[in-house]
Amino acid sequence: MTNGDLTCNNTSESSMNDASSREKSIILNVGGIKYETYRSTLVAYPETYLGTMFADRNVELLNPINEKEYFIDRDGNLFRYIIQFYRTGKIYWPLSKNNLQYYLESESKSTTPITIQELEDELDFYQIPFNKQEISSNIIVEKLDNFVAALIKVAKEVIATHETEVIITFSRNGWPPFYKFGQPYVKESSIMETVDKIIKPFGTVGYKLLNKYGINIGRHLQHKIKNLSWQSGYSQSREQLKICMSVNITLDDKEVLKASCLHAD
Repeated sequence: MTNGDLTCNNTSESSMNDASSREKSIILNVGGIKYETYRSTLVAYPETYLGTMFADRNVELLNPINEKEYFIDRDGNLFRYIIQFYRTGKIYWPLSKNNLQYYLESESKSTTPITIQELEDELDFYQIPFNKQEISSNIIVEKLDNFVAALIKVAKEVIATHETEVIITFSRNGWPPFYKFGQPYVKESSIMETVDKIIKPFGTVGYKLLNKYGINIGRHLQHKIKNLSWQSGYSQSREQLKICMSVNITLDDKEVLKASCLHAD
C-alpha cells in the first residue's frame, strides 16, 4: 500500500509540475523579433511544429537562452501570423494590394512586401494546415468589398464638393484609371487628387471586377446612396470600361443649415 501510495503521489506531483510548466511564459526569438506567449498556447496544437517542439516529452531536449528564450531561424515579420493561429485557431491574412502580394507594417512603420508564397511556406514549415482554395476565394472577396467601398467613398466625395457626375475609366491592361467630372475646372481641384488616391490601388483589377460584377455593384451603390444614377459601358474595342456615377440632388440651404451643427447657433 505504501509503495502504491508513493507511486500515486509521485504521478500526481509529476502531473502538477507538467501543468505548471505549460503555464509558464516563454519567449520565441524569431529571426531577431521576440514574441512572448505561454507554452500551453503552443502545445494546444500538438500536430504542429511548435506543438511538438514544446510537448512534455521533448522539454528536456530544448536548450533555452536565459532559461525561457528560444531562437528560431525564420522570418520574424511573418511569424506574427503564425502566433495568431496558436492564439485564436484562425489564420488572419493581411489586406492585399493585389492578388499576388500582401503588405504589412514592420516595427519601423515601413511597408514590407510579403508574397502569398512566403506565407504559405511559413505555414508549411510550422506544419499548420490551411486550404489554398479558401485563401484565394477570401482574397477575391476582400478585394471586391474594398473596391465597392472605394466607389461609395468616391461618390460621397463628389457629392460633398457639389459635383453632379464622375466618370471613371478602367483599362483591361491595367493602366492607371482616369477621371472626368461634370465641371471642367474640377480637373485642377483637389477632388481630382482625392478620387485618384482612392481609386488608383484598383487600377489593375477594376476592369476585371466590373466586367464580372458590374451590375451587382451598380445595384448595391444605388441602394446605399439615395438618388444615385449608375451607368457602365465598354469602349468599341472593349479594352476600356467606363462607369458613370451621377447624383441629382437639389440642396435647400435652410435644410442644410437645419441638419448641420450650425442649427444651434
